[in-house]
Amino acid sequence: MAGGPMLQMWENILPLVKDLKVRFALAMLGNLVILWFLLTYFKNLIPDLPAELVN
Repeated sequence: MAGGPMLQMWENILPLVKDLKVRFALAMLGNLVILWFLLTYFKNLIPDLPAELVN
């Protein structure tokens, strides 16, 4: 079988990925994940960081 289940799944997802609203939502979600990671990774290196940000 050429392609297999991954190719079939990709063919089902592709129309959604082409929608600009979905791309924008994915980009915003990615930005939030990156900000969360950077904040948790560097929170000990930033002095006087507000407590609300690092619960």
